[in-house]
Amino acid sequence: MKRILLLLLLALSAGQVGASVYFKIVEAPTSYVEPDGSSNFTVTVQNLGSKSTYAGLIFRNVPEGIAVVGPRCTKWVDSGTTKVFDCMLRIEAENVSPGKYSFEIGIAAAGAPSSWHQVEVIVADSVTETIPEPSEAKPAPPVHEETEGEEGVPEETTIPGLGALPAAAALLIAGRGKRGRC
Repeated sequence: MKRILLLLLLALSAGQVGASVYFKIVEAPTSYVEPDGSSNFTVTVQNLGSKSTYAGLIFRNVPEGIAVVGPRCTKWVDSGTTKVFDCMLRIEAENVSPGKYSFEIGIAAAGAPSSWHQVEVIVADSVTETIPEPSEAKPAPPVHEETEGEEGVPEETTIPGLGALPAAAALLIAGRGKRGRC
């Protein structure tokens, strides 16, 4: 009876090892802003993993003179769902000339692999004249994404987790006990 209970507990703990955390930035549109101005934009994040967890945004390679203000908190993102983060882009330096700039947005979540998405910023004297029609707008290509399988989920190498080792050891011990009996 003790062996069956031990095997059952080990098998249940092995099942928890399979939970994964994987986030992807689904949408981060091009931002248009005037010199000495600001612009609001949204970033849509999707949890493609099997575990619900908190996630936040991080920014890197932001050009000098441009500030990105993201949400100052993390958000709970359930497995298989999306969340929208509200951000603001601000031109802080007078010497930022009109042109195209870019920076990267990533997701900070415990256990999630790094994934970065490039966002384009267009600084123009007149933003209303610069914004293209919706049919002309193209999403910015991602800078670095994990390799994806057929269903858009990252391919993983199959390595037994820590939960599989105790379960295998318990099966070996249980098997040895039966061999001694006739």
